[in-house]
Amino acid sequence: FRYVIITNSKKYLNQVYKYKTDNQTKVLYDSWYLSYDEELIDNKYITPKRCAEALSRNLQDKNSEIIDIGCGTGLSGQEIILKGFINIDGSDFSKKMLDEAKLKNIYRGLFTLDLNKKNFKFDKSYDAIIAAGVISPNHAKPECLKNCLNHLKPNGIIIFSLNDHALENPGYKQAITDLVDNRNAEVVFEEYGDHLPKIKLNALIFVLKRLK
Repeated sequence: FRYVIITNSKKYLNQVYKYKTDNQTKVLYDSWYLSYDEELIDNKYITPKRCAEALSRNLQDKNSEIIDIGCGTGLSGQEIILKGFINIDGSDFSKKMLDEAKLKNIYRGLFTLDLNKKNFKFDKSYDAIIAAGVISPNHAKPECLKNCLNHLKPNGIIIFSLNDHALENPGYKQAITDLVDNRNAEVVFEEYGDHLPKIKLNALIFVLKRLK
């Protein structure tokens, strides 16, 4: 049991979309971990649920191997578990976020991973990758999508969101177009809707299926 005193717990969400460097973003998350769930839930963060619903619609086997990249404190993992999936690993670039996720007993394994490192590697291949609220400016760059596909089993899927900030950057949609044009993947689902309704921020949910 631990006593946690949280002060100024509502300040981080206002900052996260203003930072300009990857390091600034990482420092923010290393400070945010104790109040992260409270603040996002208060702002009606719906993207993890939307991604889990897309996963459930496109992957029937509940024993499938899934990795939740950028899992943070486990909000996405909680939604995946609610859909009946049981074999879930998680990764994040913030060890403090992972320490919070571990307390929830959602994940089979947890490890640190920087999605912006060239040719990052997992120890295994997965049936599905989920990246809820992760692929966006000063978080994961567009190039990570191709690398993620390389860690999927044949016909595996990646479910991810692009919020309004990412959609304003042509590089993110172009990365998807390139994967489709090169026959690396096909888009099997996309849906625009709520992301953080309380601050009026939306997101496009994609499901890409690996073809090669």
